[in-house]
Amino acid sequence: MNSYLKKLRGANLDIDFSNANFGTTKCPWNMAEGTEAHKCAVKDVSICDYFCGVQFLDSVLCSYPHPNLGILGPEEIDRDKSEILSLTEEA
Repeated sequence: MNSYLKKLRGANLDIDFSNANFGTTKCPWNMAEGTEAHKCAVKDVSICDYFCGVQFLDSVLCSYPHPNLGILGPEEIDRDKSEILSLTEEA
């Protein structure tokens, strides 16, 4: 696994870290900014720039503070980076 990735346990797969019953991990971006505003993924809205996937059972792979497209290799992404970049430009 990429050395920049962190495994964050206990995500509620909407995906955020708001329920201590699922685990005690906190979002490192929220911790750095002293907020609760950042979420890994919001249905029909967005995916965080640091979100790198989910590992069985419920650990979120996070690259904060390094943007995911800057640290993930082609073998770790299921489509061409140009396709991802064009999708993010449309949003």
